Amino acid sequence: MFDIFKRKSNAKGDKLEETTYVAASSEEDSAVELQLNLIKQNEENLLHNLGGRIEDSANQTENLINAIDSIANRVEEQVRHIYSVVDEIGHYSAMAEELHASSSDSYRTASATLDIVEEGSKAVNNTIESMDEINQSMSNVLNEIDSLKTSIGQIEDVLNIIRGIAKQTNLLALNANIEAARAGDAGRGFAVVATEVKKLADRSAESADHISDIIKNIQENVNTTIRAVDDSSIKVREGSSVAQESRKAFQEIEEAIKGMIHLINEITEAISTQTSSLESIVLSTDEMQQSSEKAMSMVESAMMNTQFTMATLKELNQVTKLLDGMTKKLLEQQEVVGEKEPTIINLALSSPLQTLDPAMTNVMETLRFLNNIHTGLLTISDTGDVLPSIAKNWHVEDDNLTWIFNLRNDATFHNGKKVTAYDVKYSLERLLSPKLSSPNTWFIDYIEGAKKFMEGMESEVKGIKVLDQYRLSIKLESPFAGFLLLLSHGCCSVMDAEELKKGNFVGCGPYVLDSYNDDEYHLVAHDNYLGGKPYCDEVEVKVGDKDALDNFINGKYDFYIIQNKKEYETIRSHELGKNMSFVDLVGTFYVGFKLKNTSSPYTQKRMRQAINYAINKKRIIDEIFGGLATTAKCIVPPGIIPYDHVEGYEYSPEKAKRIIREERIDLTRPLVFLSGENPHPMLKLVEEDLKAVGITCKYKKVSREELSRAHELQEGYDMYFSGWYADTLDPSSFIKPLFMPGNQTNLSAYENEQVVELVEKATQMANPKKRDEIYMEIQRIISEDAPNVPILHPQNAVCTKADVHNVNLSSLAMIKYDNIMRQ
Repeated sequence: MFDIFKRKSNAKGDKLEETTYVAASSEEDSAVELQLNLIKQNEENLLHNLGGRIEDSANQTENLINAIDSIANRVEEQVRHIYSVVDEIGHYSAMAEELHASSSDSYRTASATLDIVEEGSKAVNNTIESMDEINQSMSNVLNEIDSLKTSIGQIEDVLNIIRGIAKQTNLLALNANIEAARAGDAGRGFAVVATEVKKLADRSAESADHISDIIKNIQENVNTTIRAVDDSSIKVREGSSVAQESRKAFQEIEEAIKGMIHLINEITEAISTQTSSLESIVLSTDEMQQSSEKAMSMVESAMMNTQFTMATLKELNQVTKLLDGMTKKLLEQQEVVGEKEPTIINLALSSPLQTLDPAMTNVMETLRFLNNIHTGLLTISDTGDVLPSIAKNWHVEDDNLTWIFNLRNDATFHNGKKVTAYDVKYSLERLLSPKLSSPNTWFIDYIEGAKKFMEGMESEVKGIKVLDQYRLSIKLESPFAGFLLLLSHGCCSVMDAEELKKGNFVGCGPYVLDSYNDDEYHLVAHDNYLGGKPYCDEVEVKVGDKDALDNFINGKYDFYIIQNKKEYETIRSHELGKNMSFVDLVGTFYVGFKLKNTSSPYTQKRMRQAINYAINKKRIIDEIFGGLATTAKCIVPPGIIPYDHVEGYEYSPEKAKRIIREERIDLTRPLVFLSGENPHPMLKLVEEDLKAVGITCKYKKVSREELSRAHELQEGYDMYFSGWYADTLDPSSFIKPLFMPGNQTNLSAYENEQVVELVEKATQMANPKKRDEIYMEIQRIISEDAPNVPILHPQNAVCTKADVHNVNLSSLAMIKYDNIMRQ
């Protein structure tokens, strides 16, 4: 919830006129009478409230019995499932053994195959070598044939010479015959010789021709041989190429088999490890089985003990009734003179209430006041835990989505009408109504059908159903661990439906708003309050008392909430200082950036980080809060989401200046702060820190109403000052309103899809450890994005008058007026 306006005090009030008591016999007797009346009233209220608390405990114990019974059923189912798992693991273990054996066989077969492939590879290599040798031999044969062709050519040349000689000889023989004929008888012997020479020449020519024919045949045979050798050479080359391909294939096969062997070896090792793991799993499941059986025994024991507790509470209730009766008789015997004076609490508020409608408030001080007038199905204790209120008990069904609430049948509104499930349904649907436009819809917008209802698509919320007059079911869209915490927030208060339709806010909380004006509110105790009658009859509230601290010291107010250094030092020096108690609040004060103002040099990410480094948070705490705060590393306090894992931004003007230089930021334009008429004192120190790194600041002052609508503005300013107190201890009470797109309270207009996805994931996560891890990651992302400068987590101190007790300020900054007792 916001704390964006002037904060001086949360507990100030108007001046109560002095009460004049009628004396019985003397002033001393009158004081005794008043004291007896007060004791009697406190005693009656204590006994009544004790009975109520015992009844609440009995209701919750009954709820616990039902829960334990459900747990017992789930444990029994778990045991059955474990038995099934053990059987399946046994089967799987046997299969794993078989697989291990098969894998070992595959390994041996693959190894043998690899040996064969290696032998084949060697044979292919030998073939390739033989092919190379044959190819070489073919080359040699071709060379020899080429030599033969050359020789044949030379023989042909010789034959041509012989043919020439034979021809020439033939011509000479012819000429010799002619000359022999001329010589007559003298030349007859020469003619015979010439004839023989001619015959020899003819035979030489015929022999040459015959030799030529033989050589031609030889030539043809040589050519045929050459062609055959060429063909053989081609075949040898083809064979060699095929052998090369075969060798490559064998190499690939060899590599594949080696890889397969490696994988089979890994599989074998994995199966071996798995088999060992399975043995461990079997042992673990045996242990789990034994643990489940022990858990069942413990559940049975818890059931028995819870039933004992139930029986004890019933007996205690009987004792309380007896005590109540005896005390009433005792008190009746006390002679009390004079009329009973009402016990009154006097307090102050620093500013007027934002609204009287709890569905519309997101300001802490207003909510603190209205929480004492209204209540819902559930409420929150001083420690931030869920307590029953209108709902006496509840449970979630097996779908982990549908919650059943059983209402008290004796709860009444301030006008005396009984509270029914119809009033609850109407109040919750009104909170979601688009006509109302509440800033708090995010508290319950995860109910089934809520978003369609908010968009005007449905006339009622599908997930909210009245089962009967005093029973109600609420079904969620998805499981959400923080559902009960958010439902207990004040904005979910239940009011009389008929009066709401008339514009009247009639609740059923501990006090009734009896009368009010601009600066005073008068509350009267609701006698039939379902949580027990308040100890004090009336509450007088004064609004806007500028001298509230002095008036508290002078006795006008019964308690005072100290929030700053000046107030703390003033109270500490006074006798009242011994009545102080300190509380660490789950809240954060921060300055934020208007991210939609994209034209601003100060809203860019690196510049936002630089400004984070530039602000001295410790000085702000020391000078303004006097130590009543701790420095904030992240905007979500560590009490909700741890942030030790986040680096954050330590005070370092040097880093800020370096980033400004690196980014070349133009600082001639002033940084504009949006503020009310009187800027918070913290901004003065922030302004000085920014000036030290070269940034000049100025203020855009607007009215209180304009400040409340800051989320609507896009331009005109760069930063704003604000504060937020957790509405519940669920992380979504910080993250959803401040960082989810579309929320009115997201003043920075921050949008990050990853954060949206993680928030949705976290809200549906059943495992608390995993859920915390997701929220821690969200914390880191937001810190890295730096949409704001978280300055401090406040600590308050509560100081009371000596006769006022049980003023408990919770870590959520709430105070229950009905618990305050005057003695």
